[in-house]
Amino acid sequence: MERVESSKISRYFYAVLIYFFLWIVLTYPFSIQEWEAGAMIAFLGALLTYKQLSVAGVKNIKRIGILLFWYLPVFTWEMVKANIHVAGLVLNPKMPIKPGIVKIKTNLKSPVARVWLANSITLTPGTLSLDIEGEYLYIHWITVGSTDVEGASREIAGSFEKILEAMFK
Repeated sequence: MERVESSKISRYFYAVLIYFFLWIVLTYPFSIQEWEAGAMIAFLGALLTYKQLSVAGVKNIKRIGILLFWYLPVFTWEMVKANIHVAGLVLNPKMPIKPGIVKIKTNLKSPVARVWLANSITLTPGTLSLDIEGEYLYIHWITVGSTDVEGASREIAGSFEKILEAMFK
């Protein structure tokens, strides 16, 4: 009985941390009133939803919290790099684009993890996920760098896939 109570409390605590972190990231400008409101909403939101946070193939709420702190910086970095690349293409008078559709292979087993990967790719400027077919994703790429499956997979999904694989084991 004590083990079950401890598990509920820790799941609630991690849910509060995740919600509060997301509130801080998504709120601008930073003020003490915003932090207070975020804390109240995080506590209430966690109270209402902490039981549901173990769905979607993820068994450990602690792992979700840790990996979100790992995933968000990587995703942000990839988005900044892609924005700079696309801006360079737009500002270049010759517009050196080489659009095409490439097939990439993923090692992700979970369907939810594959959707996260597809959404991460789509949210990165210059790429658009078109379809998921088993272990393959079809991506529209504004400047095709590699046409072979392995090379394209490494260039497009490499940084996201490791994190998502750990998140959805």
